[in-house]
Amino acid sequence: MQAQTKNKLSIFGLILMFAVPVIIAIVMNSKLIEFSPNSFKNHGNFIKPPVKITDIDGLKSYEDFWTVVYQHSGECEKTCLSMLDTLYRIRLTKGHKMKKVKLLVLYPESTTLEIPQQYTSIEKYSYKLESKLAVLLGDTAQQSLGNNKGLYLLAPEGFLMMSYPQSFEPRDVIKDLGLLLRARKNEG
Repeated sequence: MQAQTKNKLSIFGLILMFAVPVIIAIVMNSKLIEFSPNSFKNHGNFIKPPVKITDIDGLKSYEDFWTVVYQHSGECEKTCLSMLDTLYRIRLTKGHKMKKVKLLVLYPESTTLEIPQQYTSIEKYSYKLESKLAVLLGDTAQQSLGNNKGLYLLAPEGFLMMSYPQSFEPRDVIKDLGLLLRARKNEG
């Protein structure tokens, strides 16, 4: 191969080496190709706009924690007990970070809710049917489990920010919570 041809190929190779990554970045940024790594996708649905609930008396203590919130109405029968077990297990999966996660069940005053003793980390809060909280929860329940029931993530700032549909899998909540705990750790 002649020296002149070798030089031209070297220059062409250098141009390709710098141009190809720029072209790939432009194409991916333009959304022509939809790519998002699975490890950074959320599995719940964002509540738009997020709903602040910790300004209500009795819920202020949930600030500074990620809280998995289950809104329940009616008697706590088989599905309710199953959800309580799911909530308890979700928190357990966080291992040493579980002290940064709280569990809360919201229910109307017109019903009674007895949480079995084995679920000691699950807290409960009853609200009046005419209260501001009832109105907020009524609106967001339609985005979640429906029928005045919902499963949400409450951010440390006091906002309900993510809801989960009826077809949710516990691992979806676990993955989202893990991402949020890691993101919060890396702040500042």
